[in-house]
Amino acid sequence: MGRQKIPHSFVEDLLSRVDIVDIVSRYVSLKQVGRNFSALCPFHPEKTPSFVVSPEKQIFKCFGCGVGGNAITFIEKYENLSFYEAVKRLCELSGIEFPAEFSEEDAETDAILESARKAALFFHSKIDKIEKYLKSRSIDEKTARRFLIGYAPPDYQKFLNMNRETLRKLNLITEKGYPFFKERLIIPIFNHQGKVVAFGARALRDDQKPKYINSPESEIFHKNSILYGFYQAKENILKEKEAIVVEGYFDVISLFQAGIEKTVAPMGTSLTENQAKLLKRYANKIILFFDGDEAGEKATLRSSKIFLNMEIEPFIARPPEGEDPDSLARNHPEKLQKLLNESTPLTEYLLEKVEKSPLETRADEIRKTLEVVSPLEKRNPFKFKKFLLELSAVTGADINWLKKQIPAYRIREEKIEKPLIPEYEKAFIKGIISGKIPANIEISPNIFLSEDCRKLYVIFKMKGKVPSLIEIEQEYPELGGTIAEIELANFTDDEIKASLCRIVKKELNRRVRNAKEFLERKKLKEMYVKLKPEVGGIEEIISCIY
Repeated sequence: MGRQKIPHSFVEDLLSRVDIVDIVSRYVSLKQVGRNFSALCPFHPEKTPSFVVSPEKQIFKCFGCGVGGNAITFIEKYENLSFYEAVKRLCELSGIEFPAEFSEEDAETDAILESARKAALFFHSKIDKIEKYLKSRSIDEKTARRFLIGYAPPDYQKFLNMNRETLRKLNLITEKGYPFFKERLIIPIFNHQGKVVAFGARALRDDQKPKYINSPESEIFHKNSILYGFYQAKENILKEKEAIVVEGYFDVISLFQAGIEKTVAPMGTSLTENQAKLLKRYANKIILFFDGDEAGEKATLRSSKIFLNMEIEPFIARPPEGEDPDSLARNHPEKLQKLLNESTPLTEYLLEKVEKSPLETRADEIRKTLEVVSPLEKRNPFKFKKFLLELSAVTGADINWLKKQIPAYRIREEKIEKPLIPEYEKAFIKGIISGKIPANIEISPNIFLSEDCRKLYVIFKMKGKVPSLIEIEQEYPELGGTIAEIELANFTDDEIKASLCRIVKKELNRRVRNAKEFLERKKLKEMYVKLKPEVGGIEEIISCIY
């Protein structure tokens, strides 16, 4: 059977079989308020809950940032997935079978992903060649299988049964056709849905330079958005609401083997904003656990600033100098667990660090510390002032002097203010969705103040009917929030009629301005004056524009 896109009928059936409250509560702590449930919005910072889930309508809506939709939309946005991936994930969470014949990608991308999977399995099948090395790192068979660790023979490209173009797209060979990863330990890189999208490779001999090489970015691999180990760790992170961030592949692998299965690592680079955003959605507590050297300290401070900018204060665990999470997991598992259990909130860690610094370098240490916590000045002014007082007490420095050391800091505002939708326009669209107002009513789209209501009206008129809300969300995802807001709003028949009357009056007013004949303008003005919601029914109001 050929591959096909997910049909609307399957999506509608799936949504009818799941409860949005059960799905959302896996990610967010919900509190029942009347017939609905509410929470702090997971998509923007807020102090007062404006995020609402309606079990009756099976939709969610944030009245703070405007995001809304159904269970699929929620998973799409929370896990940063495509529509296809979100449907598949919803099936996983609900225990519903996802048909194998459904596909998101075009045939070419599907083939590339399948080739990457086959290459990973081939490398894993050669694991006996690195048995001694894995033993030296205390990696057992179960862990090696879980992460599909493997070995790349010298001429592996001859055994992969792939054409040159596919090998190049996966960066398995160089431009001249030589094997890129030959005679190295292979670490497949999974995207967050469990598909192999790239490879990391470690040298096995001293003469192999550099020690690590990675697949360059490609159409299926974007390293600033992927966390190594996240696919294997995400269920535990979600369950425990806690994540540990380490530096490298083997830190993740060794901690997993030590039973700490909520560990992830950036892709060979500094932690990025996208990676931090992803972790924020899954975990309430982030522990930064980088190597015990100077580079690890710098990475700790750099990553801390990213999290503070997202209103998360990370916890810090620092290995002894010369150690790293991998070596502790293999050689001192008790010490490892103790370090993680005793991880310190960032602000406490920084105060202790300044207090222990030599007097001759203390001023520089204070400036570095204030640079790290500078996001708090705008994100959490109360906490920032408290920190300044504590820093002053620890160092004896005058508060005014400390304030002068604060670097200029500007927050990039990501939130785009969306204009409010007039209530009468919402009621009008609700009237069309509920079938009380005909979808093909003849008015100009330009009379709407809300861009989203204008778009919805055009969609309805173009199709000659109201499509299913699922169909609208799938084809026009940018309208998901508005649809959810309108669905959650309750309007009486009188309010819908009043909204229709106001829309028709605006249409009559537009026609008056455009009319060239005096008699036509006079007739339109008379209709405008006589038109009142309490006089006549919906059909009578609509007849004024025909």
